[in-house]
Amino acid sequence: MRLVWTPVPMRRPYRVLVLGCATTNFFQASEDEKTSHFFPRFTQVLAEWEELGARVIASFCDDVFQVGPNQHPWAWNLIYEVDELDVAAAMVQAVREVVDGVRLDTYVQLELRIGRPFFAREEG
Repeated sequence: MRLVWTPVPMRRPYRVLVLGCATTNFFQASEDEKTSHFFPRFTQVLAEWEELGARVIASFCDDVFQVGPNQHPWAWNLIYEVDELDVAAAMVQAVREVVDGVRLDTYVQLELRIGRPFFAREEG
């Protein structure tokens, strides 16, 4: 069988959209726990993602007009470019790893989506 259409190629670098939000554990944590455990590890993970080769394109946080959990849980969005899909998988793994007694997915929920630049805006 022969295709009668042409697939749109996925070219490197890949775009990675990181959708994130705080979990109930984050909201129930004391300010001391957030300051001493969560924020240092969260900041460290963001730096680790860049060490893995993820390059920040943009960020967006829509918590200005919401408080607490709602129907659409994603409060922040980060857009990266990566050259290999293994980098995106490692980004998720970093959140699962226990480092200095902190497993970040206790405090945040993530979803990564892989795509490409929007054709009507960026692709030539």
